[in-house]
Amino acid sequence: MYFGPELACLEWLMECGSTEVIMSDGTSITCRADMRHYITDFGFNFKSIPFPTIPFKWSPVLPTISMKKLDAIYNMRWAKKPAVHIVKVDGTDSAIGDVGFQYFKECRQIEVLKLNFCDFFTDKAIEHLALGRPSRTLRNIEIVANPYISDDFIKGIKRMRGLQRAHFYFLPCVTQQTGALQSLKISLPCCRVSFPELKEVGYGYGYTVEDSNASVQKTEAKTVRR
Repeated sequence: MYFGPELACLEWLMECGSTEVIMSDGTSITCRADMRHYITDFGFNFKSIPFPTIPFKWSPVLPTISMKKLDAIYNMRWAKKPAVHIVKVDGTDSAIGDVGFQYFKECRQIEVLKLNFCDFFTDKAIEHLALGRPSRTLRNIEIVANPYISDDFIKGIKRMRGLQRAHFYFLPCVTQQTGALQSLKISLPCCRVSFPELKEVGYGYGYTVEDSNASVQKTEAKTVRR
């Protein structure tokens, strides 16, 4: 992997039209031009990218391997690549697809993943996340308005043991929404999960049942005054 896992993933994200990627050095990248400048500043030349001679093999990420050992494997494997990593990804309105999600597998410390209005990935993409380092590092995930995610995506989400916040909305192929919500709350007891019913149009990230109740109370109060 010529650029290393972080910059390779960054290139893929921006070539697919992602909204923003924030790196560990604080750099915010919002367009292809930003991405190219950032990568070339590390001495890479886009005009002379070597063709790989052997197939790439992903590092193993198993439940039995400690995070300390995973970090040691990462540091040893990518010691000669730039010491920066992706922290936050806003892939809203992008064309990222299933195969590309494999780039996330090797990323050191992705903590936030926002995937709203992305029409090109399926349950397979979530499986890639669950099989890589994000299954340990991801703290915050948001998926809104995806026509292909089905009930099976829950299997992958439940394997992301470090999640603290998960928000899903308008996933029409998820037929067992209530069951999915309950399953996630049981499997990830430390994670705040929200999955509003489709009738609650307009509720986005951060929505809670308390917000809904407060909204109803305000409406009723206004009605009484009238």
